[in-house]
Amino acid sequence: MTEITLRPAVLGDADAIRACIRAAYADPAARIPDLPDVAAGLEDDIVQHVAILAEMQGETSGVVIFGPVGRAMMVFNLAVSPAAQGQGLARKLLAQAEAQASRSGCDRLKLTTHRLMQDTRAMYRHLGWNEVAAQGNKVFFEKPL
Repeated sequence: MTEITLRPAVLGDADAIRACIRAAYADPAARIPDLPDVAAGLEDDIVQHVAILAEMQGETSGVVIFGPVGRAMMVFNLAVSPAAQGQGLARKLLAQAEAQASRSGCDRLKLTTHRLMQDTRAMYRHLGWNEVAAQGNKVFFEKPL
């Protein structure tokens, strides 16, 4: 098993994180014409929210970006590079958001994904998240703490 290192992201990581996000979303972006550019505003996200970077063998392999919104901790972005998928990295990254949410007194985690990202939706359900609403192409998930 490859060792995974998790650490806070800094602005100097932005290019590597952007490449990871683009690689992670390349397949969905090719299939879903209205998928937003999830790497847009990345530098602001790193400064304004918590960004945790995952590295495997010195390579940026994943990222989770999250921050408080009311009594919830909102996951703004989760990306795992294709080469690192299937190794539990998403679970480890989301655990970081969950731990911070608990420390901050939040009562739940929240996120939004695209309705056509069926594999992603299945992964969230597998990890204990609940689909709570849908609007247009957006599906809203929550995980109580």
